[in-house]
Amino acid sequence: MPQAEAKSFTVLVVSRDPKLADVRRTVLEEAGVRVVQASDAQSARAACQKHDIRAAMLGYSLTPATKRQVANAIKESCKVPVLELHQQEPPELLPPTYFHHANTPDDFLDAIRAILRTLR
Repeated sequence: MPQAEAKSFTVLVVSRDPKLADVRRTVLEEAGVRVVQASDAQSARAACQKHDIRAAMLGYSLTPATKRQVANAIKESCKVPVLELHQQEPPELLPPTYFHHANTPDDFLDAIRAILRTLR
């Protein structure tokens, strides 16, 4: 995906772990995607109201209950695709959330690119 094209998208990254969130931000920004970070449902909702979010990524540092709260807040506020990163099967959220097992930064970058292609 060319950088100029990707720059038109903003992705919401939700994680309780600031280090993981920073890694995801760095990888996505290097690929030309704008990133807004949140750590819970309230900050995700606020980000949706303030920014033109096109997709959201839920980190695996979130508990299952928190993931559900955040996903609901995003679906109500942003109405965008939600990518759930997880380290084990099965994923914790229900469709239409996108599920992805993230082993490397390139893994979740590929997943975000796939979602963004569906938004064109």
